[in-house]
Amino acid sequence: MPDSTSNAKRRSGFRVSPIALMRLSALLFLFLMLGHVSAYPWSSAKSVQETHLVASMKSIDFTFMGERSTYWGLYFGWGLLVALLLITMAAMLWLLSDLARLAPRRLGLVAAIVSAACGGGAYLSFRYFYVPPALFLLANGAILLIAAVQLLGARAELAPEKLARP
Repeated sequence: MPDSTSNAKRRSGFRVSPIALMRLSALLFLFLMLGHVSAYPWSSAKSVQETHLVASMKSIDFTFMGERSTYWGLYFGWGLLVALLLITMAAMLWLLSDLARLAPRRLGLVAAIVSAACGGGAYLSFRYFYVPPALFLLANGAILLIAAVQLLGARAELAPEKLARP
C-alpha cells in the first residue's frame, strides 16, 4: 500500500506553473482578438433591413464631443479599439509572466484583477453579444484565477545578490 508522501509527490507533478497559465491566457486573448477581427465588418447584410441600417449608420453624421462623426465611424472605431486592447492584453500577460519568480504576489494580484475583468467580460459578452467570446473570457478568467491563487501563495525566489543593479 503506497504511503501518502508518494501521492503528494505525484500530485505536485500535475500542477501547471503560473508562467504556463499566464502564457496560455495570453494565447487565448490573441485568439479572441483574431476571432474579433475576423468578424469584420461586424455587421451582416442578409436582409434589406440590415443593409438599410448599415447604410444609415454610414450616412447620418452628427457632432459628438465637438467632432463630426457617424454611427458607423463610432461602431467601426470601437471594433478596432477592442482588437487593439485584446492584443495589448495578450502581449502584457505574456511579458508579465516572466515576473512570476521575482514578484509572485504582485503578479498574483494582477492575475486576479484580470481574472475578475474576464468574468465581467464573459457576462457582458453572453448578455449583449455572443457565446464564443463569453466562453473564451470565462475560460481565461478561470485560468488566471488558478494562476492568481498559485502566485498569491508563492514566495519570491530572488536571491539578494540578484537585486543589485548593473
